Amino acid sequence: MSKAKNTETTELPSDLFMEILSWIPARAILKLRCVCKCWYSITTDLAFIRLHHQQQQLLPRVTSVLAFHRHFTDDVSLLSRLDVVDATWAARDVAVWHSRPLLAVSPPCHGLVCLYHVDIEFDVCLYNPTTRKSFSLPHNFTSVNIILSDFCLGYHPVSRQYKVIHTFCTRSTSLVMEVLTVGGSTWRKVEVSSALGMLTMLNRGRPSATGTMYWLGQRNLLEDAILSLDLENERITEVPFPDIEPQHESGNNSLIEMEGTIHFAVHWFTMVDWMDIWMLQESGAHRVWIHKFHLRLCALPRGVGQVERVLRPPTPLLINQGKILISDCRRLVSYDLGSKGFQYEVVFQAYDDFFPFVIVESLDSF
Repeated sequence: MSKAKNTETTELPSDLFMEILSWIPARAILKLRCVCKCWYSITTDLAFIRLHHQQQQLLPRVTSVLAFHRHFTDDVSLLSRLDVVDATWAARDVAVWHSRPLLAVSPPCHGLVCLYHVDIEFDVCLYNPTTRKSFSLPHNFTSVNIILSDFCLGYHPVSRQYKVIHTFCTRSTSLVMEVLTVGGSTWRKVEVSSALGMLTMLNRGRPSATGTMYWLGQRNLLEDAILSLDLENERITEVPFPDIEPQHESGNNSLIEMEGTIHFAVHWFTMVDWMDIWMLQESGAHRVWIHKFHLRLCALPRGVGQVERVLRPPTPLLINQGKILISDCRRLVSYDLGSKGFQYEVVFQAYDDFFPFVIVESLDSF
């Protein structure tokens, strides 16, 4: 009897216990699920998974950097996690795929990515690098004469729905877009105006925390365009560019998501050692670009010319604790924002081309 009383007095309320567990990293939660049936039930509950993701986004050091490599010589696609060990970053393999053609990966959303082939005759799936679980998507696309495909994932915070956006071109149209609600079975075509339908070379879609997807595309060889898709009403619109001072000439433009917010970066052609970054402030349908950073980029590695930096422009990845992480010429470089980039540290050096992205590890699965 006394044992039963002691157990009751030491037990925590379920909501408080969930709150405590929600601050624990996802990889540790996966191990805790093996402790007992009660803990497994709590940590697999949908309400806990949502709470866990919300809390993890508030922590400054829970983000992981994943690197996606494609080795064309042996038909291998490799996904690695870059773990920080003391002052150096070490790559730990997460998954290896042997396939031909090679896989492509989308930017992450809530810890999930799309894995697919540009040739969509093969499987398209959602993949969680933390849990290593995947979910296949239906292939009943709205078009059959598809030439090039790109997939990305977004999430709307009000409807709490994940949606996969498929952009592609056909022999007669430069841009076609369709949407699938995850858990559903039917792709829906998005109405694209004739003017926007002429855009080409859309980059991978970037999700924002407001439930909107963004793409950077080309109107012609000399002019880019920014597109947005509201995941609630599934309407596509064009977004104006930031106000760039007229004395600046053109440069390499990139669109990225950092801290749930869309950023626009320009690496100048004439000033190859400099980069400017704007942040998109969203308030309903009203959007304003705010200039955030003017950074001096570090010197290139020995044997690498400025032409390579122009052909493969540097891309910002993460802002954290007064520093910004930038992918540049097979390296990850951490710049101190207070010094406008004059103080930096090369934290990772790769030996081949790779696609790095920042991910908040999550327990989401389908």
